Amino acid sequence: MTITSSQTKTPQVHHVDGPMLPHLNHYSESQNDTVPRATTSLVPILTPPISSGGGSGDDDVENSKQYVLVPNSQRIVVRSAHHGKRVCVLNPGADGDNVTIRAVVLAWLPTRRENEDNNDEEDDEEVEKDDDSESDEEDTGEWVILAACNNGIVHEWSITDLSTATMESNKESLSSRRSFQLTCTTMQDLDLIHLTSPAALTEEAAILYGLVKGTSTDNESNDEKSAASSCLVRFEIPQFAPRQNENGESENKVSLDLAVKPLVSVKKNVSSKVYQEESSENNHVCLRRKDSIFGLMAAYRPSSLKADDNDLDYEMDDNDNDSGAKGDVFVVMCASHGLIIYRDSLPLNNDDDTPSDPSTKMVHFAKSIMKSSQYHYTKEQQAFSSMAISPNTKDLALGRANGHIEVFDNIFENVSIYLNGTTKLEEHHPEEVTVRRTVHWHAHPVRALAFLTAAYGRSKGSGNNNSSSFANPMSLLSGGEESVLVTWQLDRNFHKPSNFIARVSQGSIVHTLTCQYSGKIIVLCSDNSIQCYNGSNYEREWAEQGLASMALHGEEDNEQGPNGGPIVMVKDPITNYPMLTNLPGAPGMVHWYDPKSASVVGTLEVAPYNRVSRRDPTSDPHIPAPAVTHMAVGQNGKDMVTVDTVWTENTSVGSAYNLAGPQGGGITTPMNVCTSIKFWSYVGDSSSKGSGKVERRRRNGDVPMNYELVSSMAAPHGREGEICALAVSPDGSVACTLSQEEDAFRVWVKNTTATTDTGGALWKCLYKVKTPSGYANLLSQRVDTSLGQQLINFSSDGTVLSVSYGPHVTLWDHSNATLLTSVTLGDEKETLSASEDIQTVNFLTKNDDVMLVTTASQIGLKSPFGGVNSSCYLGEDEWSFDTGSFGKEALVSAVVPLYDFKGKGGATGGGFFAVSITLDNGSKSTISIISRDEGSVVCAEGTDTPIQWQVDGEVQSLCLDKCNDSFVQLLAVTNDCQMLSLSYGSDGRTKNKGRGAVGSSSARRGQAPVLKTGAENAEVKPSAKRRKVSIGISQGSENARSVSGFEFPALSGKFTSAFIAQSLGKR
Repeated sequence: MTITSSQTKTPQVHHVDGPMLPHLNHYSESQNDTVPRATTSLVPILTPPISSGGGSGDDDVENSKQYVLVPNSQRIVVRSAHHGKRVCVLNPGADGDNVTIRAVVLAWLPTRRENEDNNDEEDDEEVEKDDDSESDEEDTGEWVILAACNNGIVHEWSITDLSTATMESNKESLSSRRSFQLTCTTMQDLDLIHLTSPAALTEEAAILYGLVKGTSTDNESNDEKSAASSCLVRFEIPQFAPRQNENGESENKVSLDLAVKPLVSVKKNVSSKVYQEESSENNHVCLRRKDSIFGLMAAYRPSSLKADDNDLDYEMDDNDNDSGAKGDVFVVMCASHGLIIYRDSLPLNNDDDTPSDPSTKMVHFAKSIMKSSQYHYTKEQQAFSSMAISPNTKDLALGRANGHIEVFDNIFENVSIYLNGTTKLEEHHPEEVTVRRTVHWHAHPVRALAFLTAAYGRSKGSGNNNSSSFANPMSLLSGGEESVLVTWQLDRNFHKPSNFIARVSQGSIVHTLTCQYSGKIIVLCSDNSIQCYNGSNYEREWAEQGLASMALHGEEDNEQGPNGGPIVMVKDPITNYPMLTNLPGAPGMVHWYDPKSASVVGTLEVAPYNRVSRRDPTSDPHIPAPAVTHMAVGQNGKDMVTVDTVWTENTSVGSAYNLAGPQGGGITTPMNVCTSIKFWSYVGDSSSKGSGKVERRRRNGDVPMNYELVSSMAAPHGREGEICALAVSPDGSVACTLSQEEDAFRVWVKNTTATTDTGGALWKCLYKVKTPSGYANLLSQRVDTSLGQQLINFSSDGTVLSVSYGPHVTLWDHSNATLLTSVTLGDEKETLSASEDIQTVNFLTKNDDVMLVTTASQIGLKSPFGGVNSSCYLGEDEWSFDTGSFGKEALVSAVVPLYDFKGKGGATGGGFFAVSITLDNGSKSTISIISRDEGSVVCAEGTDTPIQWQVDGEVQSLCLDKCNDSFVQLLAVTNDCQMLSLSYGSDGRTKNKGRGAVGSSSARRGQAPVLKTGAENAEVKPSAKRRKVSIGISQGSENARSVSGFEFPALSGKFTSAFIAQSLGKR
């Protein structure tokens, strides 16, 4: 993605939204492994309540601020934990660096604040002896956000800066205040892939542990494979001290070198024969073949807790600790088929660079503890899928792919006893003495685990600042593909769940976060939604839905049936919000999306979706979710038509498909797909029934829209017929659908004599038209429904209907089913096989009569009156170009007319349009504003700079968001599910105008212009042939060419249809 400057005359690209979390990876690199797992390298983080000074605000939770950090590979989105709205975006590449975020962690960075009243060392000793007196030095600090990137740099943000950050149109990103370049004496080209920080205090720095990949510096051979190595490292982040430059000004960003200390190396691809032997020696971290560490977590266990495990009332890490932290730090490394625990004792000895013996600090769990139960499971089913450490650093919970959850009691104490022992007897090994409790409710992999304590009640008026939180009952939360949040009581009735929250979302639960201070439960799901629940009564406090562009089950590459195709994006004339459907993460739904807040503000359920779990996650296929494949609205937004497809096991309805399993092998399940067309009418708030219930749902996080289903018909084109195109007339009274299987199109009209209880008009099918002779087989053989083609459309006055058959565009008078004429974009001398099929047709008819026609590699303007091949056509405003100037792989992916955009000379009214061209096999896209008059890229006013945007990926959907005078803002959705905002100019007209309220009954109804048969200028000369132009090179203003055409009077729709039929119909 290209980020340009902030000048209003420069095209700008801004990221709006995308997948909230990275896609789930597999348990191992095995090709037969299809069970995804959650990773702990890029996971959301729930901060503790933060006071105004940056420290923990657990004393006054209600007046403190709390945030949810949601990272992905490019940025960290910061949301408020109080309402879920975006606060800001943290971007390590804000300075122009193209970096990838590997891991994100929240760390406590201590600072020292000296008391000027007590400077005498003798007084210090007396104060230390008096427990009731205040210390001369107070350990304070701040919470910082650390992001490790693929270039070996760790970026730092202070959490106190989040309170002052703003999100204005999602364009502001907060740059890091410090960056640290990691260095190592034994490795180079460091890549920090995992990062964790224990909640431990040192006097001067924050402790971090990470898993680093790099190249060994002592490798004598030139073998790159043998030179690559991985190891567990430790490093410390120093205190923050503002720096000043030579002029005495504060530096905005500080860059420092930071040395890491290797602790233990990682050895991969260890065979099963030698795994038991090498893992028992504990000289290095051993990983089985095709296995890797997916989780890295560190926990601090104070010395006071080690002294008496039964006494859980110990001081928290953010309280006073004059002598520094003392105790152990346990680093848990969890692989798909392995568990390793490394112990590091505090205080740390950083002066000694001599590596310690790993066998005295590390324990492998490789025997009976790796077996999930007495039942037989495959290797993939026994794999670990998630893990969590209890807040008291006592227990460890592990989730498995077979749905089992295992809690290891006192595992860290057993590890300490074993490592402290003088003899390492096998019978004393932690996996032999640790008590393991196993529970089972989930039928699929457990992807989310989190501990929750009941200590947060003390912060709401109890006034008890002593952290006795862990003496209270502790619960374990789990979630997975079932989308059910399950609660387990660890102190009683552990064998069965104590509470369920069913149907949390349409997607599976991916991550669960808890806060012991505020009692909040944050649940993040695969449909890009985030929800907050109260930990005491499990009521939902708020919910935020992002762009649901992520597949629910991670099977977007194996999409079968008619559910494919790009995301459909249309602007709502009532609310001015873009409407999106055919979203992978919102099956059967239409979403009203606000680009400014990057959240969904309205929903409409078109096709109900009931989640059905698979019997076997490794062999049974997911039943494909319903999809809204087409959607169209009238100019006033009152009428909407949708087409949806629903999979069913009833083989007597719909078209038949064989649904293949996830692993193939020839195993298929017969299923049918039923297609339905539905007509909706906007009823508004005042006329909708149950408005109080709707308002309560909105307060609870749901945002239903006020549309009423007035008509519905299953299989509108017959049992086997599916719909490949849909269009609605501007006034919303006529609709048209096209079916490839039926080889016909149908026209639907409102039945004004029949209405619903709320006054909505019913719809009926007026007639069906089979493919005319001469166009036979062009529709049934050459339509690709996955391209999002717009094969039918209405003129601006709604009287002329265009239907595309292969390379031909046919024009119809839909009032009496009369074929008026047909046009082609290519040369008529070309053979039918050489001509490209029409993809989209748009009428640019606010001040002229042409149609904008596109194929895969061509764009052209055609006149519906016959063009240069007709003797009665007097204009020369037809032109066409192909995308060959961009390269061999350049293809047209989307076209959007810009009716209100004002170009040079003040030309408006359909004189401009935006076109997206995909380059380099879909790796890049160029979006340009094209002048209808010149057939070239429009330049910025007063410059030779073309109005173009360069973005990464293939633009699959393009929608006009705002357009007035010289300002335009487009929304683009790429193939990697990213939504981008493309803007040019200054939005002066709408600066103080917001979008319409969701659910508002007021509508801005525009008068549709009539179809005109000429352009504005008079003095014309007939053209001999169509112009060939190219948008690869922009033409300047001196090459601008005015439109030539004969000006006919403005004609009504009926007169225009009659004129076309009589003059050209029998030509």
